[in-house]
Amino acid sequence: MGKKLKNWMKLFDASDGKILRVLSGIYGEDPAVIEPRRQFYLNTLSGFGHTYGSEAEVIIVRTPARVNLMGVHIDHRGGYTNYICIAREILMVCQKREDDRVVLHNIDPRFESTSFNIGQELPESKRDNWMKYIEQVEITPGHWSNYIKAAVLRLQEKCQDKALKGMNIMVNGDIPSSAGLSSSSALVVAAALATVRLNDLDISREELVELCAQGEWYVGTRGGAGDQAAMLFGRRGYITHMRFFPFRQEEIEYIPFPPGYKVLICNSLRHASKSGSERSAFNQTIAAYEMVLMLIREILLKEKGYSPQFVNDRVKHLRDVNERTLGVGTKQIYEILRHLPERMTRQELLARLPSHRERLLQIFKTHEDPPDGYKVRQVGLFGLAECQRGEITARLLRNGEVDKFGQLMYISHDGDRAVSFAEDGTKKKWDNRADDEYLDRLISVLGNPDPEARKGARLYIQSGGYGASCEEMDQMVDIARRIPGVIGAGLTGAGLGGCILVLVKNENAQDVIDVLTDKYYLPRGLSPAAEVCVFTEGAEVIDSGKCEE
Repeated sequence: MGKKLKNWMKLFDASDGKILRVLSGIYGEDPAVIEPRRQFYLNTLSGFGHTYGSEAEVIIVRTPARVNLMGVHIDHRGGYTNYICIAREILMVCQKREDDRVVLHNIDPRFESTSFNIGQELPESKRDNWMKYIEQVEITPGHWSNYIKAAVLRLQEKCQDKALKGMNIMVNGDIPSSAGLSSSSALVVAAALATVRLNDLDISREELVELCAQGEWYVGTRGGAGDQAAMLFGRRGYITHMRFFPFRQEEIEYIPFPPGYKVLICNSLRHASKSGSERSAFNQTIAAYEMVLMLIREILLKEKGYSPQFVNDRVKHLRDVNERTLGVGTKQIYEILRHLPERMTRQELLARLPSHRERLLQIFKTHEDPPDGYKVRQVGLFGLAECQRGEITARLLRNGEVDKFGQLMYISHDGDRAVSFAEDGTKKKWDNRADDEYLDRLISVLGNPDPEARKGARLYIQSGGYGASCEEMDQMVDIARRIPGVIGAGLTGAGLGGCILVLVKNENAQDVIDVLTDKYYLPRGLSPAAEVCVFTEGAEVIDSGKCEE
């Protein structure tokens, strides 16, 4: 099951060939990467020993941060995502207990020690409906233990006939919080892997993806399963190209990261919190997606003459609203969007979609009522276009068309923009509405007999308006795109702060760090926080047997 903590300590402290082979398999051969990682493990093991004792038999679980190169905000719409795992991670050292108590300590003193009992948090009488349970449960907003509870309680609800055992856990992490790198999902995945291993649960990784995603809804957000899947199925040096609904391991495509390029992760240092007003904004835009699909399905039935059977069978997710599924051209997709109002209030939605009243009222509970209504049309355009961008990314990268892929990164970010910055630093508000004039122009261009003229109206090069960026992230993207050697840039994660990604030629990577330091970090009085991504393997329980070979 595990190994005594003192024996783990000897292995990592010896720094011999056995442990170095294991670490190099995870992080690569660079000693400048391996040595800090070895110390990271040692510090976590030492912390566990000081707290729980060195005779304990423990397992070590690691879950890396992830970044999504393309296909943002669409994993929960069934779209394709394109992730890589990087050498920022959550590490857990875990010991099985004989009761159901989960005891939590963290190397970082900012995260207070705490504990909970599985049976008290989720009594047997409440283990029959996860969604009902999380809608009624009261949690302490923003507390780090919520993400551990999310994993453990979701697994207990899944395994209703087995009382799960508790754990003694020491957590260590170097994923910046509220930075868009999904430190929260990394906690959930790590806790889930530990729970599965220590309780000997028969749950596949494929099934664990959905369970972790549903578990994370415990904290109040309503995201998809992309982050969890990326962490569980990532491979070092490869882009994980995958989609959802359904998620199938055998359908994942691993695309070698293009040689000659690096990805920089650049933290705006504006926190992207998922509590309070930020959580409400996050859930509000996801709600707009759901409303868009309801409205489009209605349009297909009432305005476009599709049969109820076709709509029910073929248009289940937003990604299904495309030329291939509907058997139409791009012009007809824009005509469908033209039938959507630009914005809709809750009252207007309830009046137009009476058959969806119960579902709409359920969605409304997840966020505050937007005073100007839901931005259904521009969010819908972003979602349809981003689904296409996420899908064609695989072809572009397989074919070595890195420059074209970089342009898509800029277009995608424009769909999230709040402002744009000129070279002299002046800014202006960004307009990402999809008004009637805009759609009419696209429809008109598609009627042009010149194929070159029609290229400008292709769906995947329309930005739409999801609107999850902020002034700081926009400025970083605009600074980066003017640096020679930069191929593309855009936000990663849910947005509202956090990090941007910069795709750059190898020889220009340091230039980007230097220029962002001079033009973004220092003028704002911030410490530089841009670095080259080191690719890693996905999440795992460290195999103690391999460490002995």
